[in-house]
Amino acid sequence: MRRPGVLPDGTTVARAALAIAAVALVSLLFIGSYAGALHEPTPRDVPVAVSAQVPPALEDRIDRSDAFRVVPVPNADDALREIARGDAYGAVVAGSRGIEIITAPAAGQAAAAAIAQGLEPDLRSAVADVTTRTVHALPEADARGLVGFYTVVGWIVAGYLGATFLGLLFGVRPSLRRTVWRLSGLLALAIVAGLGGAALAVWIGDTGSFGLLAVIGLLTVLASGAATTALQAALGVIGTGVAILVFVVAGNPSSGGPFPTEMLPEPWRTIGPYIPTGAAVTAFRDAAYFPDAPLGGPLLVLGAWIVAGVAAALLLARRRRGPGERDAALAAVMGS
Repeated sequence: MRRPGVLPDGTTVARAALAIAAVALVSLLFIGSYAGALHEPTPRDVPVAVSAQVPPALEDRIDRSDAFRVVPVPNADDALREIARGDAYGAVVAGSRGIEIITAPAAGQAAAAAIAQGLEPDLRSAVADVTTRTVHALPEADARGLVGFYTVVGWIVAGYLGATFLGLLFGVRPSLRRTVWRLSGLLALAIVAGLGGAALAVWIGDTGSFGLLAVIGLLTVLASGAATTALQAALGVIGTGVAILVFVVAGNPSSGGPFPTEMLPEPWRTIGPYIPTGAAVTAFRDAAYFPDAPLGGPLLVLGAWIVAGVAAALLLARRRRGPGERDAALAAVMGS
């Protein structure tokens, strides 16, 4: 016979077993996602601008490689514009001194190394004069180009942790009025974290573009926080775990921070740009190092997560009324 107060009851044991299983599953997914995405980065279809002056035989050699995808351009100036707009990671152009390979480390150190190391020996075996040149170099303070990635990770963490702590204050499934207060608190957090994160990134990484980075930070915190708020409103505490799965387990390795998405296997290379982490990393990199690159795509992704999260949280909250709201409604009915 079970002695009261010594052994846990069956319900407690079942809940403990469920918690253990959930934590174990998340940890295994974490290991599998990070190891699966990052254990062997391999270039696949890395876009390289190739000018029309490059001999067709050399262009064919580049295009036959699974590692690279040729982006045809009329001349060297257009090749540089493709890089500046973020549409190519590097270029191969022809000039008076032979063939020139251009790399852009700010677009991704791993991609720049893949272009230089993958193309130079092959092209040098076909032509005598091959030189290399770097554009859009990384600042000395951020020689590996990771300040932006870690800044974005901090913004993502601020979003889902902020939503969780505000949920402890207002409830994870609060009434409509308390949901509005909760979202207002999230907006205040996004402003502070966005400004602070941008200031630290500029100070530590010498990135510049403080104002634009602050806006990206604000949107990133809101995207993560609004989505977490909606998940908690729908699933309760379990929603926090789902948010971690999306933003940390899936989002971090697929973001293009440690390695460009073109060097990741599936499904990470496909899902990365559509998760707030990946969209924010792209927006940060372009704002900091590629001012000609259009930011519409990644900002649209962040905006879509914000709108969807806020709308879902408010719609779910409308189905619930807090005690004060019920009393006000009853008083209004009795007084009519």
